[in-house]
Amino acid sequence: MNQMMIGLVLILGVGGFYLYNENQTLTANNIKLEAAVEEQKQTMAIMKEQYEKQGKALMNMSRQNAQIEKEKADYLAIFSRHNLDLLALKKPGLMENRFNNASEAVMEGMEDDTEKLFNINNPNSSD
Repeated sequence: MNQMMIGLVLILGVGGFYLYNENQTLTANNIKLEAAVEEQKQTMAIMKEQYEKQGKALMNMSRQNAQIEKEKADYLAIFSRHNLDLLALKKPGLMENRFNNASEAVMEGMEDDTEKLFNINNPNSSD
């Protein structure tokens, strides 16, 4: 009977030690998982913020594109109403001045846009 009690106490002690070790392992794993979940939440918040910024940028680009398309349609309408070849033949001096002025305005616009892009890409450059 004594031997059975000693055996039972020994089995319970070994079982308790095993369960204690398992509990420690599971506690450590739980802490790691909680840290990973927190990191995932932070990553998701950052991704959501970036997604919203990209959405706003896309909306701005879409608005700008619509404006550009409207301007293009306006210019194409002007060209469709006028026979530039015939006008250039009948009034070459007038048309040359208009073409030159319009070309100069376009080139100045391109220079301004290029300068803006350069300043965006090189913010530390001096004017």
